[in-house]
Amino acid sequence: MQDDSSSDSSSDSSSDSSSDSSSDSSYENSALLENDMFTERDLSGEYSDCIDITLSGTTASCADSSVSISGGTVTITAKGTYRLSGTLSDGQIVVNAPDTDKVQLVLDNAEITKKSGAALYVIQADKVFVTTVNGSTNTLASMGEFVSTDDNNVDGAVFAKSDIVFNGAGTLNISCETKHGVVTKDDLKIGGGTYNITSASQGLSGKDSVRIAAGTLNINSGTDAIHSENADDAAK
Repeated sequence: MQDDSSSDSSSDSSSDSSSDSSSDSSYENSALLENDMFTERDLSGEYSDCIDITLSGTTASCADSSVSISGGTVTITAKGTYRLSGTLSDGQIVVNAPDTDKVQLVLDNAEITKKSGAALYVIQADKVFVTTVNGSTNTLASMGEFVSTDDNNVDGAVFAKSDIVFNGAGTLNISCETKHGVVTKDDLKIGGGTYNITSASQGLSGKDSVRIAAGTLNINSGTDAIHSENADDAAK
């Protein structure tokens, strides 16, 4: 009896060791580490040296030359950190900067509603950070059917053609009556914060990837809550 037990124990030990070694090796070869998926800035939610943009009903004001305002449309054309506060009842934040520029939007109790379009529309930039201030509650909302205004098929309350990152320690409410919550044609990352997303179709949509490191997400969507698909590149 003692010999049988010894034989079983040896066999089990050898099998477990082989299995663990194989599993560890496979994991090390295939795992995507955090620093491969996110930069330090993606996760930190820190900001400084802000350019202030004050939202006031149907228009806004800003003293910096990198921001142009036409009615309810606020267009940011250069890298930098921009703090938005107040309410824009029917307007839009547009980022149209050089494709090497990083733009950070700091939402400090900002409420932006756009009829027939995206509340935040990123036409071009290297990367856009949307950072919520600790303790703040913010809103990006799209109302009604989308109306085409250019060659891009805009179909989200937040629509970006570049990488977009959401971080910070505040709350962001995103809603879209007829289409998607957040859409990017590149990578979509979440590094922290609280997000309440209500959409007729997809909640979060990133063509190349959707990456979530931290945060609280409450998504009420008509189709997929989180969706990533790149039909043009099988490696994505």
